[in-house]
Amino acid sequence: MDKSLKDKKIIASKLEATVRMGKSGVTVALVEEIKAQIKNKGMVKVKLLGTRREETKQIAAELAERCNAELVDVRGNTVSLFKKDG
Repeated sequence: MDKSLKDKKIIASKLEATVRMGKSGVTVALVEEIKAQIKNKGMVKVKLLGTRREETKQIAAELAERCNAELVDVRGNTVSLFKKDG
């Protein structure tokens, strides 16, 4: 059974960020690390360090697309990505 978006947000709220994006922004190494963690854990939280609030949603959407993941939640400078269903 697929988890609903609400269920995914609840799961995400209990997790700590395990990946941090620094001054270099979205790099190949960052994308590969996120993909690896999603493959192993099914979900990852990414802390976007040094970003302005208006940039956060744009970066979150880019990460979701490049990592072939579902964007579950954006809270402050933290992004939650889930393995896509199917």
